[in-house]
Amino acid sequence: MTAHAETHAPEVAHASHSDGGDPRIQIAASLKFEPSEVHDFELADKAAGQMMGKLLAFLFCVLVTLMSGVNIWMIKHASTGTDPQAPVTVEAESGHH
Repeated sequence: MTAHAETHAPEVAHASHSDGGDPRIQIAASLKFEPSEVHDFELADKAAGQMMGKLLAFLFCVLVTLMSGVNIWMIKHASTGTDPQAPVTVEAESGHH
């Protein structure tokens, strides 16, 4: 807490948050990470981030390829039948006038 906050809002501790509580909390609060552990964590975090980025880039490329393939297939296999429920095209309308 900053000095400014301490002067304007003195901290009021609730009875359940006393310092004489669970000793496990005091032990956990006193534990600190060694610099080598922090460095190892940073390396592992960086490696995991890079792998996630590569995975997302790969999935993006695969999905773009699949979507393009489906669109090309749909264009090549467009319906040319005489279905009355098919959407009206400009060429079909021009023959009725």
